[in-house]
Amino acid sequence: MKRLILHIRDKYLYDIRLQYKLLISHGLLIFLPTIVLSFFVYNNFYDSIVSDTILEEQSLAGQTAASIEETLSLVILAAESLEESSAAAWLFPEYSYQLSEEMTQRQINALIEQAEELQESRLITDIRFYVNDSLSFLTDCDTQSLLFSSLSEVTGTYWYGIFSSSNFSTLLCPGLYLSVTEETTRGDLAYITQVYSGMEGEVYLAVYFSQDELASILSANATTDNSAYYILNERDVVVSTSDASLSGAYYMSNDALSELVGGVNIYTTRAYLSDNIYVGYYSIPDTDWHLVSILSSTSLVQKGRNLVIQFIALYIAFFLLAFAFSVFLSRSISLRITALGEKMHSIHNDRPERFESARPAQDEIGDLVETYNYMSDEINQLLDEQMENAEALKLKEFNALQSQINPHFLYNTLDMINWLAQIGKRKEVTQAVQALSRFYKLTLSRKDIRGSVAEELEHVSLYVQLQNMRYEDRIDFVVDVPDTLADYEIPRLTLQPIVENCIQHGLMEKPEKSGTILITGWLEEEELILLISDNGVGMSPDQIASILSGEHKPTGGGSNIGIYNTHARLQLLYGKRYGLSYESQEGQGTNTQIRLPALPH
Repeated sequence: MKRLILHIRDKYLYDIRLQYKLLISHGLLIFLPTIVLSFFVYNNFYDSIVSDTILEEQSLAGQTAASIEETLSLVILAAESLEESSAAAWLFPEYSYQLSEEMTQRQINALIEQAEELQESRLITDIRFYVNDSLSFLTDCDTQSLLFSSLSEVTGTYWYGIFSSSNFSTLLCPGLYLSVTEETTRGDLAYITQVYSGMEGEVYLAVYFSQDELASILSANATTDNSAYYILNERDVVVSTSDASLSGAYYMSNDALSELVGGVNIYTTRAYLSDNIYVGYYSIPDTDWHLVSILSSTSLVQKGRNLVIQFIALYIAFFLLAFAFSVFLSRSISLRITALGEKMHSIHNDRPERFESARPAQDEIGDLVETYNYMSDEINQLLDEQMENAEALKLKEFNALQSQINPHFLYNTLDMINWLAQIGKRKEVTQAVQALSRFYKLTLSRKDIRGSVAEELEHVSLYVQLQNMRYEDRIDFVVDVPDTLADYEIPRLTLQPIVENCIQHGLMEKPEKSGTILITGWLEEEELILLISDNGVGMSPDQIASILSGEHKPTGGGSNIGIYNTHARLQLLYGKRYGLSYESQEGQGTNTQIRLPALPH
C-alpha cells in the first residue's frame, strides 16, 4: 500500500505534464465542494419541482374548462339568435298558416341568410331545422340551402329519443348521439334545441360543430407526458379528448370520479390501479359536461427528473466555464514550455521552425528559446544548401538525358535529308531543311526545359512532315487535342520520340509500310493525359517492359533510347507516379499514354 501511494505521488510530481497538474488541482478545488453541496439540496429541490408542477396543472385545468365554456357559448348563442329571430317567430308555427306564399319565402330567405352568416365561423360546420310532415311546406320552399330537413331523417337517432322520452329543451350531443349522416357530413358534435312542440307539429334546431376545436384546446393544455384531458357528459359518454389511448386507459364514470375526488372543481391526488394519479374534475357551466384532467405521477417524476437534469446540465456548463478559465490560467504558465517542446519534437518529421513569441522573455525559458532559434537557423541553412545542390544535380541529369535525344533525332533527320538529296528531290530537301531549322529554332531558342502543349504539338507536326517527305506521305497524322489544354506544361521533346517510335517500329514494320497516328488529350482531376495511338504491328508485354527499362532491341534496327529517356525525364521532373505507359496487342497497334500533373505553363 505504501509503495502504491509513493508511486502515485511520484507520478503526479514528476511524470504528469505541468499543465495537467494544474488542471487536476483546479478541478478538484471546484468539483468536490459542489458535489457535497448538491447532495444536501437535491431532495428539497426535487420536492419543490413536483409541487410547482401540480399547481401549474391545476391552474391549466381551470383555464381549459374556461376555454371550453367560451367555445360552447359561441355555439349556444348562435342557436339562440336563430331561435329568437323574427323570421323564426313568424314561421314556427302558429303564424305560418296565415302567411302568404311570398311572405313565407321571404322569412325563409331571411333565416337562411342569418344561418349562412353564422356558418362563416370556423367553429360551426352546419345548421339544420328539422320539421315534421305537417310543416313540410318549409322544406319544399327551401330548395337550395337545405336549411330545413324532414324530421324523419333523425327520428332514429339517440338524441331524438332523449327529447321524446324526457322534458329536455336543449341538448349538447356527442357523436354517439348523432346519426351516421349527421356525424360524417354535418358535424361530429351538435347543440340541439326544441324550437316548437305542439299540436301543429315539431321543430328542432341543430347547430353542428367540430370537436377538433375542443380537441385542440385539450391538447394545447396537456403539456406533460402521460397527461390526459377528456370531456364527459352526464351519461358518461366521452365527448372529446386530448389523447384517445390515454383517455381510454384513465377512463372513469362520473360516479367513480365523484367518489374518487369528492366533488367537482377539485384537483386531488388518488391511487388508481397500479399508479398514483392527480385528478381534476371540473363542471363546465350551463352544460351537462365535465372536464376531467388526469396526470400520472410517473410523468411528474419524469418532469422532476428532467428539471434536475437541466439543473445538472446548467451546473456542468458553469463547471466547464470555470474549468476553461482554469485551463487558460494553466496554459498561461505552461504554454511556452509546451510549445517549445512541440517545436523540438517536430524536428523528427520536418524542418525545425523558429519559436516566435509575442512577448520576448528574459527568464530561463527565454534563454532556451533563444538557443533553440539559433540551432534551428543553422540547421535550415544547411538544409537549404543541400536542396540547392540536389536541384542542380537534378537539372544536370535532365540535360544529360535530353542531350541523348537531340542527337538521335538529328541523325535520323539528316539521314532522311541525305536520302532526299541522293534521289534528286531538291525542293523536298529545301522544305526538309526549313522544317528542321524551324524545329530546332523552337527547341533551342528557349532555355526553359518545359514548354506548352501547343508548342509540343507544333514540334511533332514538323517531325511528321519531315517523315512524310521521306515515306511519300504514307503517314496519316491526326491531332485531336482540345484547345483548353494548349497552355498546360509539358517537357520539351516529349511527343517526338514517341511518334518516331510509332513510325519506325510500328507503321514501317507493316507490309504496306503505312498507317495512322492519332494524338488525343484530356484532364483527369488534377492530371493531364495525352494518348498517342497507332495502328502499327503492336508489341508483346515483354517488349513493353523492356522498352521502358531501356533494354529492348528492335528487330528492325535502331534503338528505343528516345522512349526510355523520355520516360526517365518525366519521372525525374515529376516523380514516379508520372511518365509513360503502354497498351498494345501484336498486329493491332499500340496506345502510348503520357501522364503529367496538370500545371499551367
